[in-house]
Amino acid sequence: MSVLGRRVRAALTVGMAMAAFAVGLGAPASQAAEPAPPVKSDSADKPVYLIKGYTADSPGCSRKWDKAKRSMKSWGWTGEFVKVGFYTADIGGGCTVNIAKDGDADTSIKYLGQQLAWDIHRRYTSKGKSVDVITHSMGGLIARAALAGTQRGEDGFPPKLYVEDVVTLGTPHRGGILTYFCGNVEGQQCQDMRPSSPFMAWLGPTLPQGEGGTDWTLIASHFDYVANVNSATPEAAGAQHLVRYAMSAQLNHSELRTQRTGTHRMNYTNNGSPWRHMRYGAAPVRAAMNAIYWADRW
Repeated sequence: MSVLGRRVRAALTVGMAMAAFAVGLGAPASQAAEPAPPVKSDSADKPVYLIKGYTADSPGCSRKWDKAKRSMKSWGWTGEFVKVGFYTADIGGGCTVNIAKDGDADTSIKYLGQQLAWDIHRRYTSKGKSVDVITHSMGGLIARAALAGTQRGEDGFPPKLYVEDVVTLGTPHRGGILTYFCGNVEGQQCQDMRPSSPFMAWLGPTLPQGEGGTDWTLIASHFDYVANVNSATPEAAGAQHLVRYAMSAQLNHSELRTQRTGTHRMNYTNNGSPWRHMRYGAAPVRAAMNAIYWADRW
């Protein structure tokens, strides 16, 4: 088996050996010289942003991410974790940062992306440090918005972001089917996730890149009826790695964020390779950590 083949299997199998300061909407009128992009490396010590999904009725960050965080630490991850909140109700809920302290279900995803971008820039990019990102559901769209607006140089976004890896778990990259049943009472975020929304059109069909490149891993489940595999793992979006858990694994939308143990049937592809089947694939949280460990390949 080739070295790449070994890395592919190592990333997906369980037994991988591994070692609010409020920012305004407009960018500052002048920028100090930005540090050069950090050198990419396979490592378990980078900061990790954990971005939850649409949870207006279930606020807070601890209950969403603390179990995954503890597991990642037990598997050898030494980098710090930044748990991101974006609702007023998230305050006091164990979030490291709240990027929209007045936020609610009517706060647009693009605005959240803008605020996330500034938080990453302030904490890390401006100091020459790169970060990794793990997201669930709508959180993946927030990360996309942060990188898209920055890459395009749009007003209100920072000059650059150093984001080495992004993993999305059950993110509706092509829109969520259930959002068609959301009336106006569900708010702007639900409207933004409609496949034909102006926000989805603004995001565009392909995944954005941070300065120096961003490695994307999209993870979905055939048992997820909120973001189906065609929306959560689109083949033409430009992601380097796609993972689809089999229907028999019975991993629902929330379990893509919470399942940390066991082995699960999956199919995967790397860099446009043919789809391959794995009978004993890693649980989603473990697969996500493995994905951010590698700098640009598995």
